[in-house]
Amino acid sequence: MPPAPQQQMTPEQVEELKEKIKKMSPEELREFQKQQCIFCHIIAGKVQAKKVYEDNKVIGILDINPANPGHILLLPKEHYAIMPQVPEEDLQHLFMVSKALSNVALRSLEAAGTNIVVANGPAAGQKAQHFMIHVIPRQENDGINFAIPQKKHTDKDLATVAAKVSERLAKLMGITQKELTAPPKIAQMPKPSEKEKKIVEAEFKEAPETAEKKPNEEEAGKAKELLGEKEKKPKEKAERVKKTEAGKKKLQKQASKEDVKEPKVSLDDIAGLFK
Repeated sequence: MPPAPQQQMTPEQVEELKEKIKKMSPEELREFQKQQCIFCHIIAGKVQAKKVYEDNKVIGILDINPANPGHILLLPKEHYAIMPQVPEEDLQHLFMVSKALSNVALRSLEAAGTNIVVANGPAAGQKAQHFMIHVIPRQENDGINFAIPQKKHTDKDLATVAAKVSERLAKLMGITQKELTAPPKIAQMPKPSEKEKKIVEAEFKEAPETAEKKPNEEEAGKAKELLGEKEKKPKEKAERVKKTEAGKKKLQKQASKEDVKEPKVSLDDIAGLFK
């Protein structure tokens, strides 16, 4: 149930409250705003709402007076009146969740698009005293008009505005305006010192020697032996072949001589053949 409506304050009570608020510390003012905030009561569970999302930092509820069906209000659980009060980490989380809710609206409600809207301050249309992000599903010709009017300004006016913005931004970032608008520098390799140059030059001088490793005496001796053996083996083989051929010729010659010699046959053997 929503809290009971408060009685109308008299002008004297209003002035008294204003003076009291002026004397409050930032922490006391936030606590006071939290007690008066309907959305803080929703987050605390004191007021019912149609909840669609919740985690340890934020809560998403359906707007009771939606611009379109599926209009979601995404709220930080801590009370912050405007965006500059929201810590960076919480703000990043809020927009990450709003991105997910936008995607859900596009798919579940078959929306043709979404508006992600922040009204930051009364002049920007903020009506609640609790910071929030509106996620509004859109359809073609749905009657919602978020058109931003276009006004003409002179180059002088644009330059004045740009100077004011960049001056304040540079101050916040702790840099000069020139540094803020300067193009980003391309990273370059640092130049080597004289000592580093000598080391590099020495490495390059030694490189050819290390690339072709010179054999030591022992290795050279083994290599020569192997080469000698390789050269020696064909010679020995040739000599063996030569000797073999010579031996064959000699045997053939001896055999031919023995063929022409008269056989040592006795007369008795010849007589025996005629028997």
